[in-house]
Amino acid sequence: MFSGQKKDSLLWEIRMNKLVLVQLISSLALGGLLLLWLGWLIAGSFIVGGILVSLNAWIMAKVFVSADVSQKSIYRSAVFRYIGIFLTLFFLAVVGVDLLAVCGGMFVAYLAGFIFSANDALNGCKRPDGL
Repeated sequence: MFSGQKKDSLLWEIRMNKLVLVQLISSLALGGLLLLWLGWLIAGSFIVGGILVSLNAWIMAKVFVSADVSQKSIYRSAVFRYIGIFLTLFFLAVVGVDLLAVCGGMFVAYLAGFIFSANDALNGCKRPDGL
């Protein structure tokens, strides 16, 4: 039904969407637990960090699966994503959000994404078709 390259691109996009979902759910779940112990400011800051990482991965995935992807568009996307994260963190600091909690949320989202990706890669090696 799909050609080889289109099929691989579609599978990669599905995996990236799952990765974004795993990152978002992990930060929301742990942020919900933090809400019980530390209050709204810390929990909200933690969740914002997870959302930043999830949004970053989602935007990256959209760039890589576009029809006209090139090295230039990848670099341009990276520059805009990281300038956006920097400006968002600067704005959050001005507003008074706890940046240490934001970093904690970012760390948990990145860790969840790493574990998901490593697990996905290990499962791909175990299957004979590699899918």
